[in-house]
Amino acid sequence: MSRYIISDHHFGRLQVIEDTDRSFDSITEMNRVLLNRYYRTVGEDDTIIHLGDVATDTRDGSETIAFFNHLDGDMLIRGDHDTSLDAADAPFPVVQSCILEHGERRFYCTHQPETIPPDWDEWAIHGYVCDNPEDFPFIAYDDRRINVSSELLNYRPITLKTLEHILDCCSPGSRFRDITAARATLGKHRLE
Repeated sequence: MSRYIISDHHFGRLQVIEDTDRSFDSITEMNRVLLNRYYRTVGEDDTIIHLGDVATDTRDGSETIAFFNHLDGDMLIRGDHDTSLDAADAPFPVVQSCILEHGERRFYCTHQPETIPPDWDEWAIHGYVCDNPEDFPFIAYDDRRINVSSELLNYRPITLKTLEHILDCCSPGSRFRDITAARATLGKHRLE
C-alpha cells in the first residue's frame, strides 16, 4: 500500500486547456487521459490525498464529488475551485491542510503555497500554480517546496516514497521544473 498525492486535475474544465500547456483537443480527451493515467498508477489498496481542484465546480460540489469518487480518493484538501463543496455533504474527508509523515520527513500539505505557515521549517507540498514552473517548480529545494500540480507530474499521482527518494538525491540549490526534469537529472532508476 502506497500513499499518493496530486493536485489540480481540473476535470471538465475547458479553460484549463486554453490557459495552460495541456495538449488536449477536448474536455473529453483530457478527462479520459487523466483518468487512464491515474488508474494505471494507483492501485485499489493505495491511499490518495488530492491537494485540491479535482474539478471546477462552482455550483454545488456535485462534480467534485463525482470525479473524486471516480478516483476512489481518500482525502481532499480544498482547492480554490472546490469552494462550493460542503464538507458535510462529501463522502470523504475535506480539509484545508494536513501534515503527512514519511520516513524522517514531515510534509505540510495545502492547495495554495501562500497558505503555508510562515514558521513551518520543514517540507511543504502544494498545488494551485499550474502554469508557472519557473517560480513554482516541481522541486524548489532551497525553499523546501514541492508543487504537485498534475501538469508537473505528467498527470500521474506520485508516491511519498518517490518524493522521499527525489529529495534524498537532491543537493542544495536543486530546482526541477517537473518530474521529467528530475528523472533526467537524477536518473530514473534512482527515483522508482
